[in-house]
Amino acid sequence: MKKIVQIVTLALLLSTGITYTTEVKAQSVSVNFSLFQSSLSPYGRWVNHPRFGQIWITNERNFQPYQTGGHWAYTDYGWTWVSSYDWGWAPFHYGRWAYEPSYGWYWVPGYQWSPAWVAWRTDNDYYGWAPLSPGIDINISASFGSIPYDRWTFAPHRYITSPVIYRYYAPRTQNVTIIKRTTFVNNVTVRNNVHIVSGPRREDVERVNHTKIQTLTVSNSSRAGKTVVNNKTVNIYRPVINNEKVTVNNNNQKTINKNSNNTTVNKNSNNNNNNTTVKNKNTTVNNKNKTVTKNSDNKTTDKTTNNNSNNKTVNKKPVHKKPPVDKNNADQQKKKPIDNSQANLDKQKARADVQKVKASKNKQAEQRAKEAIAKRKNQDSNNRQKK
Repeated sequence: MKKIVQIVTLALLLSTGITYTTEVKAQSVSVNFSLFQSSLSPYGRWVNHPRFGQIWITNERNFQPYQTGGHWAYTDYGWTWVSSYDWGWAPFHYGRWAYEPSYGWYWVPGYQWSPAWVAWRTDNDYYGWAPLSPGIDINISASFGSIPYDRWTFAPHRYITSPVIYRYYAPRTQNVTIIKRTTFVNNVTVRNNVHIVSGPRREDVERVNHTKIQTLTVSNSSRAGKTVVNNKTVNIYRPVINNEKVTVNNNNQKTINKNSNNTTVNKNSNNNNNNTTVKNKNTTVNNKNKTVTKNSDNKTTDKTTNNNSNNKTVNKKPVHKKPPVDKNNADQQKKKPIDNSQANLDKQKARADVQKVKASKNKQAEQRAKEAIAKRKNQDSNNRQKK
């Protein structure tokens, strides 16, 4: 009965050609580079970086990540950056930001969601934050200079929850002084096996500001766009990671992938040189920890069975034979007699060429001799006329 239900479900998915994802807490769209590329292209340009590959640079002027176009809100994930940009759902919550003079600020794509990829500092007066560049660990607790001073943004404690916090940023000329008297905030939490930088603890912020901090709930927005705060929720577009998806494509390769509560079925059809049709059916049922791969071929197949803990795998792969070699024809080619007549003709031709060269040299010598005799005759004739 379960097999019948699976077949009917797969048939419906394959016939519609849609992308479908089962995930309770995340969007029904999977995160991949194509999604980032198509969503961010209208707002910036993609450039090939020698170290990171494809990077994205925004069209916004005077831009600095986690400083312009947004503010902080405290959620069930910790301090979450609420961006006012239509594209802010991606670069502030996936991947990392980096800076180089030749590029300016640029974003390196990543596929793990976080409320914000920043490092935090604090003292008795300020909270500060700076983008975590690629390669910097989220558990950073380094000395002065590990992140350049001009990457930091500082604001007084009492304005950390203000929607217009940009009005209260400390002048960048004070960054060096503030950094020297502040310390790193190492508050990393784990949710769904994902390490998240939560920022200053709510209790510490409440104690310093002498006010109660409301905890908002992150809610998944149905489409890409600005992050919106409504009542007690922060609505943000938050697609799932690429390896937690079910995808069906129509380009002759139909795939359904399921990792954690998902099922994978692949169907590929093609023809080989001998016009033999090969059909592959791969079915993965993760809940039962069993994987069965079936390949049917009109000719030869190899069967392999692997048992690892509770996983069972059966693979049948088509083996394409090489065309047979005609031994008689090969022997005939090896025993082909040497064409002696052709060799004799070549020798005769070579001899004729040598004779032609000799004859040509003789004619040239004979011509020079005739010219010398004629010259002497002319000289003798001239001498007689003078006498």
